[in-house]
Amino acid sequence: MKPADQSALIQRLRDLIAAGRTEEMFAELTSLLTQMSHENTALQLRMLKLLKHSFGRKSEKLSQEQLSMFLANLGEAAPSKAPAEELSLPEIPVTPKPPKKGHGRRALPDDLPKQTTVVEAEVKDCPTCGKPMTVIGHDCKRILEYVPGRFEVHETLSEKRACSDCGQGVVTAPGPVKLCDGSLAGVGLIAHVLVSKYKDALPLTRLRGIYRRSGVDLPVSTLADWVGIGTDALGPLAEEIRRQAKLAALLQTDDTGLRVLDRDSPHGIKKGHVWVYVGDGKWAAFVYTPTWQAGPVQAFLADRKGYLQHDGYKGYDGLHEAEESEIIEVGCNAHFRRGFVDTLEAGDHRAAVALDLFKKLYQVEHAADGKSAEERCALRQTYSRPITERLRAWMDETLGREPPQSKLAKAIQYGVNRWEALTRFLDDGILPLDNNASERALRTIAVGRSNYLFAGSDTGAERAVIAYTILGTCTLCGIDPLEYLRDVLTKLSGRWPNARLPELLPPNWAEARAQAAASVIPPPASAAVAA
Repeated sequence: MKPADQSALIQRLRDLIAAGRTEEMFAELTSLLTQMSHENTALQLRMLKLLKHSFGRKSEKLSQEQLSMFLANLGEAAPSKAPAEELSLPEIPVTPKPPKKGHGRRALPDDLPKQTTVVEAEVKDCPTCGKPMTVIGHDCKRILEYVPGRFEVHETLSEKRACSDCGQGVVTAPGPVKLCDGSLAGVGLIAHVLVSKYKDALPLTRLRGIYRRSGVDLPVSTLADWVGIGTDALGPLAEEIRRQAKLAALLQTDDTGLRVLDRDSPHGIKKGHVWVYVGDGKWAAFVYTPTWQAGPVQAFLADRKGYLQHDGYKGYDGLHEAEESEIIEVGCNAHFRRGFVDTLEAGDHRAAVALDLFKKLYQVEHAADGKSAEERCALRQTYSRPITERLRAWMDETLGREPPQSKLAKAIQYGVNRWEALTRFLDDGILPLDNNASERALRTIAVGRSNYLFAGSDTGAERAVIAYTILGTCTLCGIDPLEYLRDVLTKLSGRWPNARLPELLPPNWAEARAQAAASVIPPPASAAVAA
């Protein structure tokens, strides 16, 4: 409170006392103290959250022993209404955990290049009889070595021919296929730059240092030009991935901030946003918007039909509420649970009741791993539905006697406002319990953001989301992004027809590679031995 406000308050209280309005003075003072107490509590919770973000553990996982301890304390504090009482829930099937892998040395891949050196024995004659000894075998010892990446110069000599009689009709053989005629970089080098920057989160200045140790000094501006060449070539593929993501039955979305240099902003930097849309677990579409406004997001999803899972961003409300909308909202229970984790860490152990029920929900999901959508839905109806009903009953009971501004009340109110969307997973087995898939997809951006700090412009951010779209989809498909980019950029540099662009999408590319590998017939064992 400012000194001027304090003086005015003191004078106001004095006037009330002088006028004999003592009760009104006490009421006003009590109201002020209550307001200050709420503000102080909010500031303390905010400080605890910032301290945890900077120095605390990032995991929100709680062991059963921790939950049991909190629940036991609650039971002792209120034995007549113990919220930790045993719930009449069905016994959740326990999926046996796979045996842990040992900590010993893991086998090396069979396809690694191998260099074999035979060391001859120094003593070749028998020390007993003096006759030459025969080689009866070898002791094999293996060492894993690392050979740093190297640059190669691929020189293409295009033959030129001319008629020796008339000197006319000069013809020249075609040169090498390149993404950009005036560029020195081959497709493999451009692929490596893209993977290093957008997958491994290496700033171009750091990548320049790595290349310099290999004997080639490349200016950062040159590397940035190559990023532009690569992303421009991949742009149509990224756009097709975005289209496929929007056609998916389930679309999961989340966003994160990205600082962008902007001369018109007060501090020279503005906060843009990167949105990810994960479609059916195999498409990772990234979109950049200069602001956090709902307009561009709603425009991107204007023709969306089907499930849309998110954490409750207000910008999606217009999509759900429109009469002609065919978007079905699905809530994120991990985000819902996070409010109770924050409440528990702030010291309110009553949140342990909700967290214990969430733990049971995730046990059901673990038991449903590997099952079909129909089987998963049946398990949820049997086990998860009673858990959610018990959670809702506890929420309604607790919210009725809790101050609206408390941390626990806010965590509960989040679930009450979105209850239908949060429990929609009960009726469809294709729906996940949470939106963690999209949060995982954004981790690469979070790591890169801490390394290279900002994008140079809106254009740079647009190029970044093209690369993130391609590489993120490669990650979901489980394919090597460097191998993929080398092959796809080679094809795109050779004027790949637009009609066959879907063949280069990561899921289709991976399937074609798998089919090609399966069609290769290995030689007979006898032929292999003879060779």
